[in-house]
Amino acid sequence: MGDRLKEKVAIITGAAKGIGFATAQRFAEEGAIVILADMNLESVKGAAAQIPNAQAYAMNVTDRASIQVVVDQVMQKHGRIDILINNAGITQDARLVKMTEAQFDAVID
Repeated sequence: MGDRLKEKVAIITGAAKGIGFATAQRFAEEGAIVILADMNLESVKGAAAQIPNAQAYAMNVTDRASIQVVVDQVMQKHGRIDILINNAGITQDARLVKMTEAQFDAVID
């Protein structure tokens, strides 16, 4: 489609499905090198297979070591990270006033 993001290296978390996946598709259409990151490696591999010039990485955004591994690998391969989309997140099937402290902490993390 376009080239507004030509050769830009973009990491998108929570990219195996939903908003993250749609964002990755659009960035790829604009010429970006898209790094799809998600907790579920098999799901994110499947998502990346549907997007030209996309790469899949397992990442848990609540774990600094997991993040660092992906950052290091991307830096080694591409030499830079131009764009970061922090899309990963979870919800709970409870309203805030009914959430347990553990559920609230998981959402915030």
